[in-house]
Amino acid sequence: MNLSFLPRYLHSFNRYKWLVLALITAGLGIGGVMALQIEPVPKYIATGSLRGNELTDSVSETTRQIINQGQQFSQPEELVGLLLADNVIQAVANNVNLSPVEVRDRLLLKLPSPETSGSLLVMYQDNNSERALQTASGLMEAMVQQSQLINTARLKGVVEQLNLRLAQARQELQGAQQNLEQYYGVDEAKRSQLQQQVTLKQERLTQIQTALSEATTAQGEMISSLRIAESPQVAETKANQRFITTLALGAIAGLCLSALVILVLALVTNPLHYKAFRRQLLAAYKGRCPITGCDVEAALEVVRLDPNRLTRSSDIWNGLILRADIQRLFAAKQIAIEPGTLQVLLSPELGKTNYAKLAGRRLSVPEEEADQPNLDALDAHYRQCPWITDFTPKLEETNDLKSV
Repeated sequence: MNLSFLPRYLHSFNRYKWLVLALITAGLGIGGVMALQIEPVPKYIATGSLRGNELTDSVSETTRQIINQGQQFSQPEELVGLLLADNVIQAVANNVNLSPVEVRDRLLLKLPSPETSGSLLVMYQDNNSERALQTASGLMEAMVQQSQLINTARLKGVVEQLNLRLAQARQELQGAQQNLEQYYGVDEAKRSQLQQQVTLKQERLTQIQTALSEATTAQGEMISSLRIAESPQVAETKANQRFITTLALGAIAGLCLSALVILVLALVTNPLHYKAFRRQLLAAYKGRCPITGCDVEAALEVVRLDPNRLTRSSDIWNGLILRADIQRLFAAKQIAIEPGTLQVLLSPELGKTNYAKLAGRRLSVPEEEADQPNLDALDAHYRQCPWITDFTPKLEETNDLKSV
């Protein structure tokens, strides 16, 4: 009978444990190389928050629209592109003696959400706590100032557009008035139509003038869309977390690979090991079943007395070669070998069958003492048979009783 999967796997693991160690070491080595290539996580992080500016009821509608527009961001990249333009980052970087690339790489923004309590989080990482605080503060102040500049530029664009529309509206009104003045016909419907056009052009001109007046007023009201809600606070980060994680992943990868390799080796090498073990048993027992005397090689099966013991194919002491039906009954604990006398014992059920004639037979063992079955393994099997209650003490137990 072939080894069950777990003993086979343990046997291969013990046999190729050097390979397991080598693969785990290789995994650690690769993980270490990768960890060294990863940029270390800065030790400190400064975190502050921005919120939208609150507007009073007295501000104009133009001001309200522009400020609200400056609070709408769909992606952090859009936010960075608008509020942290290259010139802004350059100014902050110069103030803390860093390159703009370093400042951008260490900056993290989180858009307002329920998780951030509706605030825009500004986080900056650095190995120097003072510089982290200074840079985060500089970035937040720059974002507030840049927001006001953007709002002012938007308002300027609105005013310019309104002035263009105002000039156009005046021309259209003059044209409509001229058409009315130059009409000398008697068609009242036509005159009424021309008069209506003049009225519409006048209303449109008035609307544009009102909007321009509001926009002019807004120039004095315009503020930033953002305000600093919480000044930056510095906290220490776990700087070596990514390094340790990468090392651990390398070790785990090596362990998993070694487990897979051992599995393959257990599946591939065990049949060869079994065949070699069978040949050795057939030679030691001269091709006969030591209980029945059957000498038909095809009818003989291998029995491992202790299937959990890691053995070589030459360890004949841990095996028997039995006739197939006897082997199955032995494995089912229906047949046992009394270790003191090497006599064959049968379960009460078998005692009432044709196997009864085997009871009391003595196990035929090889002449070479090294090839004879291990008595401890026979005893362990013997004691596992539930129908045996009168155990014969082993030699060590007998000596212990005599000493008592």
